[in-house]
Amino acid sequence: MRMGSRLLPFGVPHGSRPGSAGFRSRLLHRHAAAVISALTLVAVATVAAGAGVLARLPAAAAGAGGVTGSPNNLRTDWDPAEPNLAPVGDGGPVGGPNFGKIFEKHLNGQIYAQPLVVGDTLIAATETNHVYGLNAATGAIEWADWLGKPEPSAVMGCNDLTPYIGITSAPVYDPATRAVYLAALVDNGPTVMRPHMYTYALNVSTGHVLRGWPVAVQGAPTNDSADSFNPLTERQRAGLLLLGGVVYLAFASYCDYPHFAGYVAGVSTSTRHLTLWTAEAGPGQDQAGIWMGGGGLMSDGPRRIFLSTGNGPSPPAGPGTRPPAQLGDAVVRLTVGAGGALSAADFFSPANAPALDADNEDLGSGGPVGLPFGTRADRALLIEAGKDGRVFILNRDNLGGREQGPGGTDRVLAEAGPYHGQYGHPGVFGPVSTIATASSPDFAYYVGKGDVLRYLRFGASASGAPTVTEVANSTTNFGFTSGSPVVTSSGNDRASAVVWEVYSAGVSGADGTLDAFAAEPPKGCVVPCQMAPIWSAPIGTAAQFTIPATADGRVYVGTRDGNVLAFGSPNPAPLAAVPVNFGQVSVGKSGTLTMIIAAARRVRVRRIWIAEPFGSTPFTVRSVRLNLRAVRFPVVLRAGTRLRVRVSFTPSLPGGFTGSLQVRTAAANFRVVSLSLTGQGI
Repeated sequence: MRMGSRLLPFGVPHGSRPGSAGFRSRLLHRHAAAVISALTLVAVATVAAGAGVLARLPAAAAGAGGVTGSPNNLRTDWDPAEPNLAPVGDGGPVGGPNFGKIFEKHLNGQIYAQPLVVGDTLIAATETNHVYGLNAATGAIEWADWLGKPEPSAVMGCNDLTPYIGITSAPVYDPATRAVYLAALVDNGPTVMRPHMYTYALNVSTGHVLRGWPVAVQGAPTNDSADSFNPLTERQRAGLLLLGGVVYLAFASYCDYPHFAGYVAGVSTSTRHLTLWTAEAGPGQDQAGIWMGGGGLMSDGPRRIFLSTGNGPSPPAGPGTRPPAQLGDAVVRLTVGAGGALSAADFFSPANAPALDADNEDLGSGGPVGLPFGTRADRALLIEAGKDGRVFILNRDNLGGREQGPGGTDRVLAEAGPYHGQYGHPGVFGPVSTIATASSPDFAYYVGKGDVLRYLRFGASASGAPTVTEVANSTTNFGFTSGSPVVTSSGNDRASAVVWEVYSAGVSGADGTLDAFAAEPPKGCVVPCQMAPIWSAPIGTAAQFTIPATADGRVYVGTRDGNVLAFGSPNPAPLAAVPVNFGQVSVGKSGTLTMIIAAARRVRVRRIWIAEPFGSTPFTVRSVRLNLRAVRFPVVLRAGTRLRVRVSFTPSLPGGFTGSLQVRTAAANFRVVSLSLTGQGI
């Protein structure tokens, strides 16, 4: 492929360490943020008199991609803070004339790593080891850094990724250190083993490499002292995880050239202490790479890390709580022990794992996703699928081992498929936290190899076990190497939810597009319902298994052409507010909060009401005030003017409730602005 013009050339003085001043070229000034930062809103919480309610002050909503890829540690690919990405039918711009490409910025190198949005800065990293901080609204380059010479793919003749291999995985951001952490493959030259894998920490405001970084990934894993990490045959694709002050990276193979093994490396952000663990411990053991089709290491809480492995020696039959040394074709839960040492605490491996290994049917081509919902019987769920297309629903606290079901079968909570093989991971939309009926509005969205986008609806059996039913398919077939689905919504408002998917015609990435679908099939459609895109736009040459990033009403995609594209409405929503969470409220009691709605520009507001998607709602608008006076609609708001809307929450039953405050305006592309309400009856 012809490389684009180079902002930062490879011909730099050698002898400086990667990331030193000799490798940098920077822009001197950051653009002033012309975003609605002045409208960073505070929700004022008040407790209804005599209600005895513990009301919670809702936290300010961060940008969806603000800390990690997919875009949370559960890897759900669900961003619930996007009221300005709703379909036109729900008052948003998607699918209407005012939604489209905002900018397209050409950078140096192919972009496989999912972009990351931190505040008003878009972080983009490339296969030539360039890292950029872009203005998230305009695409203007605010800073740029080069971390060192990437590895030419011709060194070993592997064509998985050409012509250079540098930064391939999604970075992670730590608000505590204000640093972006990423992994880069750097060719140090003949005096050092080449190439070498480094973990970097960059200042998010300037792009400078922090003092004491980078840290080389090297040495022996804690569970196999005779083994040694080999950067020549190990490659890093899975998204980085930040957990407990440690950045975790996962490794797989380079075109299956031996010797390689699945590794997890942890680097402390404070001490830079390095720890390693391998999925295949013992003499002569190898393989079980951890790549997960671009998914990320997953965590559902402190000291718990989930991953899936590819082909390799399979674990013998046995309970999950006694993991063996060999963990090929398995879902594994690691625990973080004393001194940061990693060890396997639980696993699941299909009963036919040896056949998967023999037929190159990696389970680990798909990454695990922690579901944000469950049933009363099984609250901690995980979804996993690999190349053979079976969808497994597992218990995160008891993964199931191997051959632990009746007659030596799989011990799983539910299974769907087989569909076409998974390369990546499903996206998830889960407005109901505890499923109690046979059918719920909770979905997983699955795109297999050369297959349609499948809508998998969750439910619960009479015994409380989770169920999975395919209820809809896209009218579009997605070629091999298309990406993982991403879901945006305004809180739990079902009508606002949109599924985003990068289409690729095939391995070449040709004819790439970004497509959007309604997240819920229409009522009364014949199952499986046929879902046509509500919007689509060309992006050029798609990167393999790429995942869009979403934040502040925009969708970002990096391409194999070296471009970052942003899609959204050129005009921001005229109104904004922090989503309100009432927290826990006793059944039959009431809690009251004040939502502050700020005008970004002059706008006429015609009406405010509560949406009732289920026919009834526990939320009620009590009053609307402007400058302490009751509002009579319509009312014209000037930029910066704030409405104070008092809303009460009165649950009649225990469980989670969601709602949406609807504001009808005269704005051309935001006829209705949806603002999220949530609460839990206890």
